[in-house]
Amino acid sequence: MKGMKNRPGGMAGIVSGVTSRSHYVWVGSTYQRYAAAAGDRRSDLLFYTFAYAYRPQRLRKDKGWDWRIFGECTGERLGVLERAGADVPGSRSNQVFVGPTTLGVYKNYAVSGGVQFAVYQNLGPIYPRERVRVSINFTWFF
Repeated sequence: MKGMKNRPGGMAGIVSGVTSRSHYVWVGSTYQRYAAAAGDRRSDLLFYTFAYAYRPQRLRKDKGWDWRIFGECTGERLGVLERAGADVPGSRSNQVFVGPTTLGVYKNYAVSGGVQFAVYQNLGPIYPRERVRVSINFTWFF
């Protein structure tokens, strides 16, 4: 993206799921698109996710920390990158990652984290390969 003209973009998404005291299932997707500037346009991004969580009986608490264990699959598809009004060869890509994550909630605080491993990659020559993604998040609900 070095030397490209940057422009604002937009993002829209939808997520739906079902939760119970013991099981969680949800699917979601977002789509990002950027405006063009002097013939340059960043790639569109389609992101999708599927998650299933199980909450073991011993972790179902109404007091103290409330923990969930997830199996999650995320994928992304990058569209073509445009430079000076022309498509950049090899700029399309698709990736899928799978791995375990966990979520702990205590009152109005949450901590989550996980690791995901690449199970499918179809990358152009301009993008680096990823083998693993790691994430840790801290949340304060107010």
